[in-house]
Amino acid sequence: MVEEVVRLELVTRDFYDGKQLRTVLKKTDLGIIPGELTVLAGPSGSGKTTLLTIIGLVLKPTTGRLFIGGDEVTDKSEDERACIRLRDFGFVFQQAALVPALSITENLLVSQAIQGDRVTRELREQAHRLLSELGLSEHGDSKPQQLSTGQQQRVGIARALIGDPMILLCDEPTSALDVESSRIVLDALKTISGEGSRAVVLVSHDPRVFPYADRLIKIEDGSIINDTRHPGEGVQDEESY
Repeated sequence: MVEEVVRLELVTRDFYDGKQLRTVLKKTDLGIIPGELTVLAGPSGSGKTTLLTIIGLVLKPTTGRLFIGGDEVTDKSEDERACIRLRDFGFVFQQAALVPALSITENLLVSQAIQGDRVTRELREQAHRLLSELGLSEHGDSKPQQLSTGQQQRVGIARALIGDPMILLCDEPTSALDVESSRIVLDALKTISGEGSRAVVLVSHDPRVFPYADRLIKIEDGSIINDTRHPGEGVQDEESY
C-alpha cells in the first residue's frame, strides 16, 4: 500500500466576514498519495482553494489534524511550517510571476539565492535538466518576456520542482492559457505525477483539466461531495462539474 504524503482528519476552516463566522471548509477527511494527479474541482467559493492552502501549510485548520509525510504538523509554528513548505512543497500559480530582469535559468534558482543558500553545480544541473524535460532547453538564457505565456507557465513548473519536493500544488495553472498551451502544461503535470515520486494536487474549474485526473474530487459548499477513488466510481462527465 502506498503511503500517504498528506493526510487531513476532520479538518475545518472558519472565516469571520466582519458580520458572522462562516465555515468555508467543513469536516474533511482526505489522503493524498504520490504517483497521482489529484484534481480538486468545484465552483468559485466552494472551498477548493481553501483546502489547497491548508494542504500547503499556508492556512491553519480551525479544527482537525493535518499530517505531512506521516508527521503531524497541525500545531507547528509559522517558522516550522515555512521550513516544511520549503522542503516538501512546490507551488505553481495562475501566473508564473517570473522576474523580468533575470534569465530563465536564473528564475529557476532565484529562490535558493534569496534564502541565502548556495547555488550549487547540482542545482544548476537540475535546472538545465528540468528545462530540457519541459521542452525549454533552448530558452535557458532567454528573458521571460521572450517566451509565450504557456512557455512561462512551464518555467513556473520547473521552478516549483527545484529541490525535488514531494508535493506539487497547482492553483488554476491553465486559467490564462489557450487550448494548445493548456494541453502542453497538463501533459507535463501528468508526466510529473506519473513518475511516482511525488503527488500533484491541482485546483481547477476548467473542464479541460478533468480528463487528465487520476483522481477527481468535487467540492461544493465546503464539502467533498464526490471522490472518484471510491470503489465503483469513475471520473464523471465534465458537465457534472
